[in-house]
Amino acid sequence: MALRIYRTKITAAELSRAIVLWFRRRDFETQCLNDGSTFLVQAKKGGTLAKVAGMSYALTVRLKQQEGGVEVETGAGKWLDKAAAGAVGWLAFFPLAVTAGIGFYHQGKLAAELLNFLEYYVAGAGD
Repeated sequence: MALRIYRTKITAAELSRAIVLWFRRRDFETQCLNDGSTFLVQAKKGGTLAKVAGMSYALTVRLKQQEGGVEVETGAGKWLDKAAAGAVGWLAFFPLAVTAGIGFYHQGKLAAELLNFLEYYVAGAGD
Protein backbone atom coordinates (compact mmCIF):
# COMPACT_ATOMS: atom_id res chain seq x y z
CA MET A 1 0.00 0.00 0.00
CA ALA A 2 1.30 3.43 -0.93
CA LEU A 3 0.03 6.85 0.08
CA ARG A 4 0.95 10.02 -1.79
CA ILE A 5 -0.32 13.59 -1.65
CA TYR A 6 -0.14 15.58 -4.85
CA ARG A 7 -0.17 19.37 -4.47
CA THR A 8 -2.06 20.33 -7.61
CA LYS A 9 -5.07 22.14 -8.98
CA ILE A 10 -6.17 18.91 -10.65
CA THR A 11 -9.29 17.59 -8.93
CA ALA A 12 -9.76 14.08 -7.60
CA ALA A 13 -12.48 13.61 -10.22
CA GLU A 14 -10.14 14.51 -13.08
CA LEU A 15 -7.35 12.36 -11.70
CA SER A 16 -9.71 9.39 -11.27
CA ARG A 17 -10.77 9.69 -14.94
CA ALA A 18 -7.11 9.72 -16.00
CA ILE A 19 -6.45 6.60 -13.91
CA VAL A 20 -9.45 4.77 -15.41
CA LEU A 21 -8.20 5.57 -18.91
CA TRP A 22 -4.66 4.47 -17.98
CA PHE A 23 -5.99 1.09 -16.82
CA ARG A 24 -8.29 0.64 -19.82
CA ARG A 25 -5.40 1.24 -22.23
CA ARG A 26 -3.79 -1.77 -20.57
CA ASP A 27 -6.94 -3.92 -21.02
CA PHE A 28 -8.06 -3.86 -17.39
CA GLU A 29 -11.67 -4.08 -16.34
CA THR A 30 -12.37 -0.92 -14.32
CA GLN A 31 -14.99 0.72 -12.19
CA CYS A 32 -15.07 4.07 -10.47
CA LEU A 33 -17.16 4.88 -7.41
CA ASN A 34 -17.75 8.39 -6.09
CA ASP A 35 -18.73 9.45 -2.60
CA GLY A 36 -18.55 13.24 -2.76
CA SER A 37 -14.91 14.22 -2.37
CA THR A 38 -13.60 10.65 -2.44
CA PHE A 39 -13.21 8.46 -5.54
CA LEU A 40 -12.45 4.77 -5.60
CA VAL A 41 -11.03 3.28 -8.80
CA GLN A 42 -10.84 -0.49 -9.02
CA ALA A 43 -9.11 -2.34 -11.82
CA LYS A 44 -8.64 -6.04 -12.41
CA LYS A 45 -7.16 -8.27 -15.03
CA GLY A 46 -7.40 -12.01 -15.52
CA GLY A 47 -10.26 -14.42 -16.08
CA THR A 48 -11.32 -17.54 -14.23
CA LEU A 49 -8.33 -19.63 -15.30
CA ALA A 50 -5.91 -16.89 -14.29
CA LYS A 51 -7.67 -16.55 -10.95
CA VAL A 52 -7.41 -20.29 -10.24
CA ALA A 53 -3.71 -20.25 -11.16
CA GLY A 54 -3.08 -17.20 -8.96
CA MET A 55 -2.16 -15.00 -11.92
CA SER A 56 -5.07 -12.56 -11.80
CA TYR A 57 -4.33 -9.22 -10.23
CA ALA A 58 -6.21 -6.16 -9.11
CA LEU A 59 -5.48 -2.74 -7.76
CA THR A 60 -7.64 -0.34 -5.81
CA VAL A 61 -6.89 3.39 -5.87
CA ARG A 62 -8.55 5.78 -3.42
CA LEU A 63 -8.43 9.47 -4.27
CA LYS A 64 -9.52 12.06 -1.73
CA GLN A 65 -9.84 15.74 -2.51
CA GLN A 66 -7.96 17.91 -0.05
CA GLU A 67 -7.37 21.60 0.17
CA GLY A 68 -4.63 22.31 -2.34
CA GLY A 69 -4.31 18.79 -3.69
CA VAL A 70 -5.35 15.17 -3.89
CA GLU A 71 -4.46 12.30 -1.56
CA VAL A 72 -3.88 9.05 -3.47
CA GLU A 73 -3.70 5.66 -1.80
CA THR A 74 -3.08 2.42 -3.69
CA GLY A 75 -3.72 -1.05 -2.41
CA ALA A 76 -3.75 -4.52 -3.90
CA GLY A 77 -6.98 -6.47 -3.78
CA LYS A 78 -5.77 -10.06 -4.24
CA TRP A 79 -2.55 -10.42 -2.22
CA LEU A 80 -3.99 -13.07 0.11
CA ASP A 81 -5.21 -15.15 -2.82
CA LYS A 82 -1.68 -15.22 -4.21
CA ALA A 83 -0.15 -16.20 -0.88
CA ALA A 84 -2.68 -19.02 -0.49
CA ALA A 85 -2.16 -20.23 -4.07
CA GLY A 86 1.59 -20.11 -3.54
CA ALA A 87 1.40 -22.18 -0.35
CA VAL A 88 -0.87 -24.77 -1.98
CA GLY A 89 1.39 -24.79 -5.02
CA TRP A 90 4.50 -25.59 -3.00
CA LEU A 91 2.74 -28.39 -1.22
CA ALA A 92 0.65 -29.88 -4.01
CA PHE A 93 1.56 -28.60 -7.44
CA PHE A 94 4.73 -26.65 -8.15
CA PRO A 95 3.45 -24.75 -11.27
CA LEU A 96 0.77 -23.07 -9.11
CA ALA A 97 3.51 -21.64 -6.93
CA VAL A 98 5.25 -20.24 -9.99
CA THR A 99 2.08 -18.67 -11.44
CA ALA A 100 1.12 -17.20 -8.06
CA GLY A 101 4.57 -15.65 -7.82
CA ILE A 102 4.20 -14.19 -11.31
CA GLY A 103 0.82 -12.69 -10.38
CA PHE A 104 2.24 -11.29 -7.14
CA TYR A 105 5.13 -9.70 -9.07
CA HIS A 106 2.84 -8.14 -11.70
CA GLN A 107 0.57 -6.72 -9.02
CA GLY A 108 3.45 -4.97 -7.26
CA LYS A 109 4.85 -3.73 -10.55
CA LEU A 110 1.43 -2.36 -11.54
CA ALA A 111 1.20 -0.15 -8.44
CA ALA A 112 4.68 1.27 -9.11
CA GLU A 113 3.82 1.96 -12.76
CA LEU A 114 0.61 3.73 -11.77
CA LEU A 115 2.39 5.97 -9.27
CA ASN A 116 5.00 6.78 -11.92
CA PHE A 117 2.20 7.72 -14.34
CA LEU A 118 0.60 9.98 -11.71
CA GLU A 119 3.90 11.78 -11.08
CA TYR A 120 4.19 12.62 -14.77
CA TYR A 121 0.49 13.45 -15.16
CA VAL A 122 0.48 15.93 -12.27
CA ALA A 123 3.83 17.43 -13.32
CA GLY A 124 2.52 17.84 -16.87
CA ALA A 125 -0.46 19.84 -15.61
CA GLY A 126 1.94 22.68 -14.81
CA ASP A 127 0.31 23.92 -11.62
